[in-house]
Amino acid sequence: MPKLRCLARGGAYLITLLLAAVWTVDGLESLTHPLFDLGKPHIGDAIILIARTIAIPSETIVVFALMLVGLKLMLGAFLLAALFSAAYQKIHFGSSDDAMLDVALFTAAIATIASALPGLVHGGHLLLSVIGELMLCVIASGLAIYGRGFVVKEELPRPTRPEPSAVQIR
Repeated sequence: MPKLRCLARGGAYLITLLLAAVWTVDGLESLTHPLFDLGKPHIGDAIILIARTIAIPSETIVVFALMLVGLKLMLGAFLLAALFSAAYQKIHFGSSDDAMLDVALFTAAIATIASALPGLVHGGHLLLSVIGELMLCVIASGLAIYGRGFVVKEELPRPTRPEPSAVQIR
């Protein structure tokens, strides 16, 4: 059974590495375009729709697109940092509770849901990639939970309440 738990944890780390590569490469690919993601057919329309909805002036929409690219790069870096943190804790302390990995996978799932707007508006292959990323987040989270053997680490030692003491007044 411990071998299966180690394989599950390793699988979760590999999927997280894949997600980090996807987000980082997508951010770097967006940086190669002069208008970032605004030039992409359906994605640019969704970015302009969001910018109009939250009342961003038209001259700062390119800055808004650059901010979205920065968020992609930061999410990729956060997923990589979660992997390095888990490796450091395993080497230095002998065990890892993968708390940062759980937060990173949750953040990646939220960012994937937020990026689903073009897929919901236009459908097609945009929505399929979002569903694939969400499945990877859920699978990695499930493997990480199975690999460590618990959802929330129990506190050691268990907290106890002090016994009430009777105070006598003379």
